[in-house]
Amino acid sequence: MTRYDFIANFYDILLYPLEKSTMNDFRKKFVPKIEGYTLDLAVGTGHNIEYYPPNSHVVLIDKSIEMLKIAKERSKKRNDLTLEFVHSSVEDLSFKDNTFDTILSIDVFCSVKNPYKSMENVKRVLKHGGKGIFVEHGLTGQLLQDIVLYLTNILTYPTVGSSMVRKPLEYIKHAGFKLLEYGHLKHSFYYFLVRKE
Repeated sequence: MTRYDFIANFYDILLYPLEKSTMNDFRKKFVPKIEGYTLDLAVGTGHNIEYYPPNSHVVLIDKSIEMLKIAKERSKKRNDLTLEFVHSSVEDLSFKDNTFDTILSIDVFCSVKNPYKSMENVKRVLKHGGKGIFVEHGLTGQLLQDIVLYLTNILTYPTVGSSMVRKPLEYIKHAGFKLLEYGHLKHSFYYFLVRKE
């Protein structure tokens, strides 16, 4: 069992303030951008499901079985979607090369063990011409803000497995994606729209 299996029933309570103040707005803006056969990474308890476009076909993965169970329950509110739930980590994707039209990643790369390997895996399963949508948080390059993030990381990483001091743009460049658009959102969150050439 993962740490997320143990905290699954309390996860939404723990993250409620962040979800209400920040993450829900990000989901509303970026989740509807998915197209075609989509892989949604580390879906947790399934908050993205609400914002999938009608008739979407999405594979939802998470390394926590208990989190996936909650996501499945949440999905029952939508009867206009084709959803597949797969127990998998981002590091060990079992899908064939060039499978998906879109990869969706909302607040994921703060918690994967090896972000460089994980991003390589993500690119591998994305079709040529396919797009990636990443909404991630990390270091800002601002000294005072980053000091706060390092201090916060002392609490968040051991408890909910979220590192506050990652560098998502580095992982995207390392994997060789074509960066189409990126920008700052709020606090230490950024968005990255990419394509696999």
